[in-house]
Order: sequence, then C-alpha cells, then structure tokens
Amino acid sequence: MWGPYGLCSLAKSASYYMKHNTQHDAPYWRGPVWININFLAVRALDHYAKVSGPHQEVAAALYRELRDNIVKNMYMEFRRTGYIWEQYNCVTGRGQSVHPFTGWSSLVVLMMGEQY
Repeated sequence: MWGPYGLCSLAKSASYYMKHNTQHDAPYWRGPVWININFLAVRALDHYAKVSGPHQEVAAALYRELRDNIVKNMYMEFRRTGYIWEQYNCVTGRGQSVHPFTGWSSLVVLMMGEQY
C-alpha cells in the first residue's frame, strides 16, 4: 500500500485492486490515494513518533516520509493542473476524479502545518 505519492487505499496485490465494483461503477475506493485515509495514517504516525518506546524512531521516519510524499505530490499536481483533486493515482500520482475538490483533500493544509 505504501507508494511514492501516499498510501494506496488498497494494496496492489489485493484481488480487488482497481476492479470495477459493478459494470458501470468504477473502482472508486479500490486503489487510489485518498487524502482523508492518509491524514489518519500521518496523524497516527506523528503521535507514535512522540511516544517513547521501541517503535518511536521508525514511526518518526515513516511520518516524515509519508507526509513529505503527500504534500510534495499534491503541490506538484496543483502546479501542473491548477486544482486540488479528490484522489490521486497510486501509480502516477496524477490527480483524478472530482476537481476542484477542497473537501477532505484540504487536510493537506493541516499536514503542511503539522496540526493534528
């Protein structure tokens, strides 16, 4: 599920990865990078990076990398297209689906300011 643009909503090895839900229903939640899901992961990693314990250093490293990947990709896509997108392609990082979309994708602002 880990990728250079954030956490994919479903592992590429999963049998439902990028499979249509029905004939006329695209694989909406089955693979793309969703900012709301990634925000929850970044928030949890930030928490565990601050808690003393055997996994503190790993959590801190994962937090920084995931946060940086998400913020960088969203910024690059905004520069490329002029939009904040509903979701991002897990393979290419390209924005897809609804745009402009400042619903949960606006959580990136909290990530940028590290406000959890």
